[in-house]
Amino acid sequence: MFHGLKTGFWVRATLRHLNQNGLMAALVRKGDEDAGSVFIMLNGRDGRIAILREQGATWLRQTFEDSDTESAMMQANAYLERQKRYDPDLWIMEVDVLDSTHPLEHDITTRRFSHED
Repeated sequence: MFHGLKTGFWVRATLRHLNQNGLMAALVRKGDEDAGSVFIMLNGRDGRIAILREQGATWLRQTFEDSDTESAMMQANAYLERQKRYDPDLWIMEVDVLDSTHPLEHDITTRRFSHED
């Protein structure tokens, strides 16, 4: 069974942690304090964008690159707009990184932890 921290508490702690470790992280969209989904947009100086989505106790990564018709940012924003339809209470954090392929998800935890009875 999975248990976890309240989303608002976890987001504020994670933003503080990222900023204290030299990254520029900001809250772009505030969701439900107790249980909204969490998305982290990694805005790379390499022109690419990755979005991390919490899935249980792990992170799933979706990447976006400029194409002939749309920029990476346009694609990422469209993706997040679609996600808002599924969960209007979601949270979005944006983090500026040198390289969007860096596995930041290995450096941060999720809100969830497993507890076996």
